[in-house]
Amino acid sequence: CREYSMKYLCWILVTTSVLGQFTKQLYRSFLQDNKQYNIIASPLCVEIGMSMILMGADGNTANELRTALNLPEDKKNVATIYDKLLTKLERGKKVAILHLANRLFVNETIGVNKRYNKLVNKHFRAEAEAIKLADRLKAAWAINDWVLDQTLDNVKDIIIPSDLTPDESAVMINAAFFKGYWKTRFDKMNTKPKVFYVSKSYQVNVNMMSQVGRFKMRTSTIDQIIELPFAYSNLSMVIVLPKDNGSLTQAEATIESYPQIVLTEMDVHVQLPKFKIDFRMELVETLKSMGIQDLFNSSSDISVLLNQSGTRISQVVHKAFIEIDEEGGSAGSASASPIRGLSDYATSVVTFTVNSPFVFMIRDDDNIYFRGRVVDPLKKSNPIDRITI
Repeated sequence: CREYSMKYLCWILVTTSVLGQFTKQLYRSFLQDNKQYNIIASPLCVEIGMSMILMGADGNTANELRTALNLPEDKKNVATIYDKLLTKLERGKKVAILHLANRLFVNETIGVNKRYNKLVNKHFRAEAEAIKLADRLKAAWAINDWVLDQTLDNVKDIIIPSDLTPDESAVMINAAFFKGYWKTRFDKMNTKPKVFYVSKSYQVNVNMMSQVGRFKMRTSTIDQIIELPFAYSNLSMVIVLPKDNGSLTQAEATIESYPQIVLTEMDVHVQLPKFKIDFRMELVETLKSMGIQDLFNSSSDISVLLNQSGTRISQVVHKAFIEIDEEGGSAGSASASPIRGLSDYATSVVTFTVNSPFVFMIRDDDNIYFRGRVVDPLKKSNPIDRITI
């Protein structure tokens, strides 16, 4: 079979659970202002970016970051953990492509401490870069070009010139992109127009994929849960579907408790809409509400990172993209398990029909890389109030 590499550009060790408290809280903040929209986000990627900044912080700024991120006090231990994880994971060859990219863009008048860059380059496989942020057009182009390169041209326009101000000091950018190939692919011949109930009073026609296979699943009085594995990796997509167009809030709570939920392998007729989500969030105010205050004001101490004291981080921007289709991702091909029909199954087949809003995550046995929800498969992005110049 043809192999694709899984490239880990950032990683975090979550010591307390599969999904750490910081990432839970961060994702909940994404939901607050976007409940009516489709969401795809990688709180894990944001956590990596803030951990990188912690490596260059001191004093109360470092204490606030360390407390919010729930990281060890000794930075050497943190760096060693990252290095070991990245080294181990980069050796693997996978079909799934998981890109979590972080970079700090710093105004060239300030400059970056070379020792800091050497440290994060070695242990985080990332860096801070000095550019002319005052030239908003060129700076936006440079940032977007880097993001496109890291995400195979899928995450676009994370910054536009009007997002930047003439006195911009440092901008933290993190972008997340996933493209995976189902262990058992959907046959394109079986994809048909079907009704998707956005609400009890509003419905849309979507391209509904369909297959019968053996999957881990659970049905309760309030929802159904299924795990759809990706080929040649330990990654999978877990979907929680509320019954009778029920509460997504309850579904979010269910997915957070997923490691404790027991699924049973059974023959399932899965119907899942094709969808594509492009989601962007500016995070400074959110991170402030989580206890990271000093980093964004004049009392900021990131002197280990920058060549100038008293410099604050002016922006933290997160953008994620995912596209799900019959193969799992939007392009490429991979050998996988053969597709079978209903007649191949002698026992009764359970149905899992995703024809109403649902929540999902992309995970492996150790970490959750993406969380999201689909309210309307026909909508791609959350609206952003931005002025193009």
